[in-house]
Amino acid sequence: SAATSVGGAIAQNPSSAVSVLANNLPQASTFYLSYFLLQGLGVVSGLLVGLVGLVIFMVLGKLLDSTPRKMYKRWISLSGLGWGTVFPIYTNLFVIAICYAAIAPLVLGFAAIGLFLFYIAYRYNLLFVTDASVDTKGRVYPRALQQIFVGLYLAEACLIGLFGIGLGKSIGALGPMILMILMLVFTVLYQSSLNAALTPLIDYLPKTIDAEERRLLAEEIGADGYDAVPNKEAQFAHARPANGPAPRKKPNFLSLWLRPDIYQDYETMRRMVPKDIAVHYTQEEEQNAFFNPAITQATPLLWIPRDGAGISHQEVRDTRQVMPVTDDGAFLDDKGKIVWDSQDGRPPIYEEVPYY
Repeated sequence: SAATSVGGAIAQNPSSAVSVLANNLPQASTFYLSYFLLQGLGVVSGLLVGLVGLVIFMVLGKLLDSTPRKMYKRWISLSGLGWGTVFPIYTNLFVIAICYAAIAPLVLGFAAIGLFLFYIAYRYNLLFVTDASVDTKGRVYPRALQQIFVGLYLAEACLIGLFGIGLGKSIGALGPMILMILMLVFTVLYQSSLNAALTPLIDYLPKTIDAEERRLLAEEIGADGYDAVPNKEAQFAHARPANGPAPRKKPNFLSLWLRPDIYQDYETMRRMVPKDIAVHYTQEEEQNAFFNPAITQATPLLWIPRDGAGISHQEVRDTRQVMPVTDDGAFLDDKGKIVWDSQDGRPPIYEEVPYY
């Protein structure tokens, strides 16, 4: 936007292109100041209100749900969250904030406010409103971390260009330009180091975590009791909850940010996981946990609505010889529309979902 706004001046006097761009390029940041505020206030309010989900549930549900099963699925299902459409938007905002912070530091303040509002909205929705149907296994975080480097590279390239433009006026810009070139090289080396540290952890968990867990379990149940317990499941059952004093005092923000290897290590984060929740699996659930559902699931129950003429009873009687079918829990009203009583207990197709 800055280049287009000064295009006329450069066309009239091409020799002034360097000075004109150096003076007008930072002015484009004004757009992003209002942009972050608009996104933070407008989009966040829309996320919290959830008007789109309400319209889909109330309007499209009545138009598209033509069977009792569809009505029940819509009733019990939370709205999904597509990471492929969420992460690029906010990664792009973060890249813009980093890039323009180099030439207009005021953008950082507005970006921090906008991103904080996004954090509040998505934290609430992820906990109470939406459901992640796809388990990313934590891979989205390193992917987003790598994409943020685009903002760093753009910011450093922008500063190198501005200092290069400044050389036309003063030789004093040479030192800062050399420093930014060195900073660009350092960023490349840091990203290479980060990739080398993250790549082995993306697909596999380190064995050191298992060794640390065994050491902590041995301290909780005693060395003798630990050796006497036959397997890991029994070890967890005999372990005492870690309700004692924290291994370290509560750090301040600066210490937590500078030394996460000390204040956010495995022993500290392990204490945040509830241990008083007993999860019990049946023998069948344990045996079939890693099978494809197409192998272990029984034939689906056909669910049809009941009608006053008794046709559904006849259909149930004839079809039951081939596949399971029922007409309980739903009926046709006087207008011929399907009615499912969502308040009358569990429907016939209800299935208990294992905790895993």
